[in-house]
Amino acid sequence: MATSQINPQLIHLLLDQQTINLQDPPTTKALPGKYVKSILKNKKSLSPIIEENFQMLTCKSCGRKGKYDVGLVVVNIDKKTKTENISDNIQTTGYFRCKHCNTAGNWELPISLLMQSMISALPIMDKIPKQSMIGKNLLFDGSWHRYTTDAEEHLLNLLIENRKDSYLWNRLGNLYHKGNRPELAVSVFEHSILIDPAQAESQFTLGDMLAQISDLPNAGYHFRQMLLCAEGYKKMTAVKLREMLAIGLQLLFMMYDHTNGEVAFLPTLDEIKASGRKDVPVNFAEIDLEIFPDEIDSFFPIAEMYMGTRAKEIPIRQRTFSLTTTSKNSLEQKKKKVKKKKKRK
Repeated sequence: MATSQINPQLIHLLLDQQTINLQDPPTTKALPGKYVKSILKNKKSLSPIIEENFQMLTCKSCGRKGKYDVGLVVVNIDKKTKTENISDNIQTTGYFRCKHCNTAGNWELPISLLMQSMISALPIMDKIPKQSMIGKNLLFDGSWHRYTTDAEEHLLNLLIENRKDSYLWNRLGNLYHKGNRPELAVSVFEHSILIDPAQAESQFTLGDMLAQISDLPNAGYHFRQMLLCAEGYKKMTAVKLREMLAIGLQLLFMMYDHTNGEVAFLPTLDEIKASGRKDVPVNFAEIDLEIFPDEIDSFFPIAEMYMGTRAKEIPIRQRTFSLTTTSKNSLEQKKKKVKKKKKRK
Protein backbone atom coordinates (compact mmCIF):
# COMPACT_ATOMS: atom_id res chain seq x y z
CA MET A 1 0.00 0.00 0.00
CA ALA A 2 1.38 3.40 -1.03
CA THR A 3 2.18 5.87 1.74
CA SER A 4 0.86 9.44 1.85
CA GLN A 5 4.45 10.72 1.57
CA ILE A 6 4.38 12.80 4.75
CA ASN A 7 7.31 13.42 7.09
CA PRO A 8 6.51 12.12 10.62
CA GLN A 9 8.50 15.06 12.02
CA LEU A 10 6.03 17.47 10.42
CA ILE A 11 3.07 15.86 12.19
CA HIS A 12 5.08 15.82 15.43
CA LEU A 13 5.60 19.59 15.24
CA LEU A 14 2.13 20.50 13.98
CA LEU A 15 0.45 18.57 16.79
CA ASP A 16 3.13 19.41 19.36
CA GLN A 17 3.50 15.73 20.21
CA GLN A 18 5.92 14.48 22.85
CA THR A 19 7.18 11.55 20.75
CA ILE A 20 7.46 10.81 17.03
CA ASN A 21 5.72 7.73 15.60
CA LEU A 22 8.24 6.24 13.18
CA GLN A 23 6.52 2.85 12.90
CA ASP A 24 3.49 3.83 10.83
CA PRO A 25 3.91 6.49 8.10
CA PRO A 26 1.38 9.28 8.71
CA THR A 27 -1.63 9.72 6.44
CA THR A 28 -3.40 12.91 5.38
CA LYS A 29 -5.92 12.27 8.18
CA ALA A 30 -3.18 13.27 10.63
CA LEU A 31 -2.88 16.76 9.11
CA PRO A 32 -4.58 19.43 11.28
CA GLY A 33 -6.52 22.31 9.79
CA LYS A 34 -10.08 23.10 8.69
CA TYR A 35 -9.22 23.34 4.98
CA VAL A 36 -7.15 20.16 4.44
CA LYS A 37 -10.09 17.97 3.39
CA SER A 38 -11.54 20.51 0.95
CA ILE A 39 -8.13 21.15 -0.61
CA LEU A 40 -7.57 17.41 -1.07
CA LYS A 41 -11.04 16.97 -2.53
CA ASN A 42 -10.56 19.81 -5.02
CA LYS A 43 -6.84 19.40 -5.66
CA LYS A 44 -7.31 19.33 -9.43
CA SER A 45 -8.85 22.80 -9.32
CA LEU A 46 -5.60 24.29 -8.02
CA SER A 47 -3.12 25.72 -10.49
CA PRO A 48 0.35 24.34 -9.71
CA ILE A 49 3.07 26.93 -9.20
CA ILE A 50 5.41 24.62 -11.10
CA GLU A 51 4.10 22.24 -13.75
CA GLU A 52 4.07 18.53 -12.99
CA ASN A 53 7.03 16.51 -14.23
CA PHE A 54 6.64 12.81 -13.47
CA GLN A 55 9.74 10.64 -13.66
CA MET A 56 10.47 7.01 -12.82
CA LEU A 57 12.86 6.95 -9.84
CA THR A 58 14.37 4.15 -7.78
CA CYS A 59 14.53 4.41 -3.99
CA LYS A 60 17.96 3.26 -2.84
CA SER A 61 16.61 2.53 0.64
CA CYS A 62 14.14 -0.18 -0.39
CA GLY A 63 15.11 -0.75 -4.02
CA ARG A 64 11.59 -0.19 -5.37
CA LYS A 65 10.63 2.01 -8.30
CA GLY A 66 7.84 4.50 -8.70
CA LYS A 67 6.67 7.57 -10.63
CA TYR A 68 7.20 10.85 -8.82
CA ASP A 69 6.52 14.49 -9.64
CA VAL A 70 10.03 15.97 -9.51
CA GLY A 71 8.84 19.43 -10.61
CA LEU A 72 11.44 21.78 -12.06
CA VAL A 73 14.94 20.35 -12.32
CA VAL A 74 17.62 22.94 -11.54
CA VAL A 75 21.16 22.23 -12.74
CA ASN A 76 23.98 23.93 -10.83
CA ILE A 77 27.04 24.49 -13.03
CA ASP A 78 28.90 26.65 -10.52
CA LYS A 79 32.54 25.50 -10.73
CA LYS A 80 33.04 26.04 -7.02
CA THR A 81 30.45 23.47 -6.05
CA LYS A 82 30.06 21.04 -8.95
CA THR A 83 31.33 17.48 -8.74
CA GLU A 84 32.21 14.86 -11.33
CA ASN A 85 28.80 13.24 -10.83
CA ILE A 86 26.26 15.49 -12.53
CA SER A 87 23.41 14.12 -10.42
CA ASP A 88 25.05 15.70 -7.35
CA ASN A 89 24.50 19.13 -8.92
CA ILE A 90 20.81 18.65 -9.65
CA GLN A 91 17.97 20.03 -7.54
CA THR A 92 14.27 19.26 -7.80
CA THR A 93 11.35 21.41 -6.64
CA GLY A 94 8.73 18.65 -6.31
CA TYR A 95 8.04 17.26 -2.84
CA PHE A 96 8.14 13.47 -2.85
CA ARG A 97 9.03 10.61 -0.54
CA CYS A 98 9.20 6.89 -1.32
CA LYS A 99 5.68 5.53 -1.82
CA HIS A 100 6.75 2.23 -0.33
CA CYS A 101 9.03 2.95 2.64
CA ASN A 102 8.45 6.73 3.10
CA THR A 103 12.17 7.56 3.19
CA ALA A 104 13.39 10.64 1.35
CA GLY A 105 16.43 12.01 -0.45
CA ASN A 106 18.00 8.66 -1.34
CA TRP A 107 17.28 8.28 -5.03
CA GLU A 108 18.78 6.79 -8.14
CA LEU A 109 18.00 9.22 -10.94
CA PRO A 110 17.46 7.79 -14.43
CA ILE A 111 19.91 8.75 -17.15
CA SER A 112 16.99 10.05 -19.22
CA LEU A 113 16.30 12.69 -16.56
CA LEU A 114 19.94 13.78 -16.46
CA MET A 115 20.07 14.08 -20.25
CA GLN A 116 16.75 15.91 -20.40
CA SER A 117 17.96 18.37 -17.79
CA MET A 118 21.06 19.30 -19.74
CA ILE A 119 19.38 19.44 -23.16
CA SER A 120 16.33 21.48 -22.15
CA ALA A 121 18.58 24.00 -20.40
CA LEU A 122 20.40 24.84 -23.64
CA PRO A 123 19.73 28.29 -25.21
CA ILE A 124 18.52 26.65 -28.44
CA MET A 125 15.56 25.22 -26.50
CA ASP A 126 14.28 28.65 -25.38
CA LYS A 127 10.99 28.40 -27.27
CA ILE A 128 10.13 24.99 -25.80
CA PRO A 129 8.44 24.80 -22.37
CA LYS A 130 11.21 23.90 -19.98
CA GLN A 131 11.20 21.34 -17.20
CA SER A 132 14.73 22.28 -16.18
CA MET A 133 16.97 25.31 -15.89
CA ILE A 134 20.53 26.32 -15.12
CA GLY A 135 21.02 27.97 -11.74
CA LYS A 136 20.56 27.49 -8.00
CA ASN A 137 17.44 27.10 -5.91
CA LEU A 138 18.14 28.64 -2.50
CA LEU A 139 16.06 28.96 0.64
CA PHE A 140 15.39 32.34 2.29
CA ASP A 141 18.51 31.88 4.46
CA GLY A 142 20.75 31.21 1.45
CA SER A 143 21.09 27.47 2.05
CA TRP A 144 21.28 25.03 -0.88
CA HIS A 145 19.49 21.67 -0.78
CA ARG A 146 19.36 18.94 -3.39
CA TYR A 147 15.84 17.67 -2.82
CA THR A 148 12.84 19.52 -1.42
CA THR A 149 12.73 16.94 1.37
CA ASP A 150 16.28 18.01 2.31
CA ALA A 151 15.12 21.63 2.46
CA GLU A 152 12.13 20.50 4.52
CA GLU A 153 14.44 18.75 6.99
CA HIS A 154 16.48 21.95 7.31
CA LEU A 155 13.39 24.05 8.09
CA LEU A 156 11.95 21.47 10.49
CA ASN A 157 15.23 21.49 12.43
CA LEU A 158 14.98 25.28 12.68
CA LEU A 159 11.38 24.97 13.84
CA ILE A 160 12.31 22.51 16.58
CA GLU A 161 14.20 25.39 18.17
CA ASN A 162 11.65 28.06 17.15
CA ARG A 163 8.22 26.44 17.21
CA LYS A 164 6.38 29.75 17.48
CA ASP A 165 8.10 31.40 14.52
CA SER A 166 5.19 31.97 12.13
CA TYR A 167 7.54 33.20 9.39
CA LEU A 168 9.46 29.91 9.42
CA TRP A 169 6.17 28.05 9.18
CA ASN A 170 5.25 30.23 6.21
CA ARG A 171 8.54 29.38 4.49
CA LEU A 172 7.82 25.68 5.05
CA GLY A 173 4.33 26.13 3.63
CA ASN A 174 5.79 27.79 0.53
CA LEU A 175 8.11 24.81 0.09
CA TYR A 176 5.17 22.39 0.03
CA HIS A 177 3.13 24.75 -2.15
CA LYS A 178 5.85 24.93 -4.81
CA GLY A 179 6.37 21.19 -4.42
CA ASN A 180 2.78 20.53 -5.57
CA ARG A 181 1.64 19.28 -2.17
CA PRO A 182 -1.21 21.71 -1.40
CA GLU A 183 -2.64 19.56 1.40
CA LEU A 184 0.64 19.89 3.32
CA ALA A 185 0.90 23.57 2.44
CA VAL A 186 -2.59 24.53 3.62
CA SER A 187 -2.14 22.71 6.94
CA VAL A 188 1.12 24.56 7.57
CA PHE A 189 -0.26 27.95 6.49
CA GLU A 190 -3.20 27.48 8.85
CA HIS A 191 -0.76 26.60 11.63
CA SER A 192 1.27 29.75 10.97
CA ILE A 193 -1.77 32.03 11.41
CA LEU A 194 -2.82 30.15 14.54
CA ILE A 195 0.56 31.16 15.95
CA ASP A 196 0.29 34.69 14.56
CA PRO A 197 -2.88 35.90 12.78
CA ALA A 198 -0.78 38.80 11.43
CA GLN A 199 1.25 36.47 9.18
CA ALA A 200 0.18 38.39 6.07
CA GLU A 201 1.81 36.08 3.52
CA SER A 202 0.04 33.03 4.92
CA GLN A 203 -3.27 34.92 4.95
CA PHE A 204 -2.73 35.82 1.28
CA THR A 205 -1.86 32.30 0.15
CA LEU A 206 -4.76 30.77 2.07
CA GLY A 207 -7.08 33.26 0.37
CA ASP A 208 -5.63 32.43 -3.04
CA MET A 209 -5.87 28.65 -2.57
CA LEU A 210 -9.43 28.82 -1.27
CA ALA A 211 -10.50 31.14 -4.11
CA GLN A 212 -9.23 28.58 -6.61
CA ILE A 213 -11.49 25.88 -5.15
CA SER A 214 -14.44 28.34 -5.06
CA ASP A 215 -14.61 28.62 -1.27
CA LEU A 216 -15.23 32.33 -1.69
CA PRO A 217 -16.48 33.24 1.81
CA ASN A 218 -13.35 31.85 3.49
CA ALA A 219 -11.10 33.15 0.73
CA GLY A 220 -12.52 36.64 1.21
CA TYR A 221 -12.03 36.43 4.96
CA HIS A 222 -8.32 35.63 4.65
CA PHE A 223 -7.71 38.33 2.04
CA ARG A 224 -9.37 40.90 4.31
CA GLN A 225 -7.28 39.74 7.26
CA MET A 226 -4.21 40.21 5.07
CA LEU A 227 -5.23 43.85 4.55
CA LEU A 228 -5.77 44.48 8.24
CA CYS A 229 -2.39 43.13 9.31
CA ALA A 230 -0.44 44.76 6.47
CA GLU A 231 0.84 47.78 8.40
CA GLY A 232 2.66 45.67 10.97
CA TYR A 233 4.11 43.15 8.52
CA LYS A 234 7.86 43.70 8.17
CA LYS A 235 9.02 40.60 6.30
CA MET A 236 8.56 42.13 2.84
CA THR A 237 9.73 45.34 1.23
CA ALA A 238 7.01 47.98 1.02
CA VAL A 239 6.84 47.70 -2.78
CA LYS A 240 6.47 43.90 -2.66
CA LEU A 241 3.90 44.18 0.12
CA ARG A 242 1.84 46.63 -1.92
CA GLU A 243 1.91 44.28 -4.89
CA MET A 244 0.70 41.34 -2.79
CA LEU A 245 -2.09 43.44 -1.27
CA ALA A 246 -3.14 44.69 -4.70
CA ILE A 247 -3.41 41.14 -6.04
CA GLY A 248 -5.52 40.21 -3.03
CA LEU A 249 -7.71 43.30 -3.54
CA GLN A 250 -8.19 42.47 -7.21
CA LEU A 251 -9.38 38.97 -6.29
CA LEU A 252 -11.60 40.40 -3.54
CA PHE A 253 -13.21 42.77 -6.03
CA MET A 254 -13.84 39.89 -8.44
CA MET A 255 -15.46 37.85 -5.65
CA TYR A 256 -17.52 40.86 -4.55
CA ASP A 257 -18.75 41.32 -8.11
CA HIS A 258 -19.38 37.59 -8.68
CA THR A 259 -21.42 37.19 -5.47
CA ASN A 260 -23.29 40.52 -5.82
CA GLY A 261 -21.73 41.79 -2.63
CA GLU A 262 -22.15 38.67 -0.48
CA VAL A 263 -18.37 38.53 -0.14
CA ALA A 264 -17.26 41.89 1.24
CA PHE A 265 -14.72 43.75 -0.87
CA LEU A 266 -13.05 45.41 2.12
CA PRO A 267 -12.84 44.56 5.85
CA THR A 268 -16.19 44.83 7.60
CA LEU A 269 -16.81 47.05 10.60
CA ASP A 270 -16.64 44.04 12.93
CA GLU A 271 -13.37 42.88 11.36
CA ILE A 272 -11.85 46.35 11.69
CA LYS A 273 -12.89 46.58 15.34
CA ALA A 274 -11.51 43.10 16.07
CA SER A 275 -8.18 44.04 14.47
CA GLY A 276 -7.80 47.15 16.61
CA ARG A 277 -6.98 49.32 13.59
CA LYS A 278 -8.37 52.84 13.74
CA ASP A 279 -6.55 54.41 10.82
CA VAL A 280 -8.57 52.95 7.92
CA PRO A 281 -11.86 54.39 6.66
CA VAL A 282 -14.90 52.33 7.61
CA ASN A 283 -16.81 53.73 4.65
CA PHE A 284 -14.93 53.25 1.39
CA ALA A 285 -17.17 55.82 -0.31
CA GLU A 286 -15.29 58.53 1.58
CA ILE A 287 -12.42 58.18 -0.86
CA ASP A 288 -12.51 59.09 -4.55
CA LEU A 289 -10.86 56.21 -6.36
CA GLU A 290 -11.44 54.56 -9.72
CA ILE A 291 -11.09 50.80 -9.97
CA PHE A 292 -10.29 49.02 -13.21
CA PRO A 293 -10.61 45.28 -12.44
CA ASP A 294 -8.13 44.24 -15.14
CA GLU A 295 -5.47 46.72 -14.03
CA ILE A 296 -3.60 45.71 -10.90
CA ASP A 297 -2.15 49.22 -10.52
CA SER A 298 -5.63 50.65 -9.92
CA PHE A 299 -5.70 48.76 -6.60
CA PHE A 300 -2.42 50.31 -5.41
CA PRO A 301 -4.05 53.31 -3.66
CA ILE A 302 -6.28 51.05 -1.53
CA ALA A 303 -3.31 48.79 -0.80
CA GLU A 304 -1.30 51.80 0.40
CA MET A 305 -4.22 52.90 2.57
CA TYR A 306 -4.09 49.59 4.45
CA MET A 307 -0.29 49.69 4.62
CA GLY A 308 -0.52 52.70 6.90
CA THR A 309 2.92 54.00 7.86
CA ARG A 310 4.62 51.34 5.75
CA ALA A 311 3.38 53.12 2.62
CA LYS A 312 5.86 55.90 3.45
CA GLU A 313 8.66 53.44 2.65
CA ILE A 314 7.59 53.43 -1.00
CA PRO A 315 9.57 55.97 -3.07
CA ILE A 316 7.55 59.20 -3.25
CA ARG A 317 7.20 59.13 -7.04
CA GLN A 318 5.79 55.60 -6.88
CA ARG A 319 3.12 56.34 -4.27
CA THR A 320 -0.47 56.53 -5.46
CA PHE A 321 -2.71 57.13 -2.43
CA SER A 322 -3.84 60.54 -1.23
CA LEU A 323 -6.66 61.66 1.09
CA THR A 324 -6.85 65.13 -0.49
CA THR A 325 -10.00 64.31 -2.44
CA THR A 326 -13.25 62.80 -1.26
CA SER A 327 -16.42 61.65 -2.92
CA LYS A 328 -19.94 60.62 -1.94
CA ASN A 329 -20.05 57.95 -4.63
CA SER A 330 -20.86 54.55 -3.26
CA LEU A 331 -18.94 51.39 -4.14
CA GLU A 332 -21.91 50.36 -6.28
CA GLN A 333 -21.66 53.61 -8.27
CA LYS A 334 -17.95 53.05 -8.78
CA LYS A 335 -18.68 49.52 -9.92
CA LYS A 336 -21.17 50.77 -12.53
CA LYS A 337 -18.63 53.34 -13.67
CA VAL A 338 -16.05 50.62 -14.15
CA LYS A 339 -18.44 48.52 -16.22
CA LYS A 340 -19.31 51.47 -18.47
CA LYS A 341 -15.63 52.18 -19.12
CA LYS A 342 -15.02 48.54 -19.94
CA LYS A 343 -17.83 48.59 -22.54
CA ARG A 344 -16.26 51.56 -24.35
CA LYS A 345 -13.06 49.62 -25.07
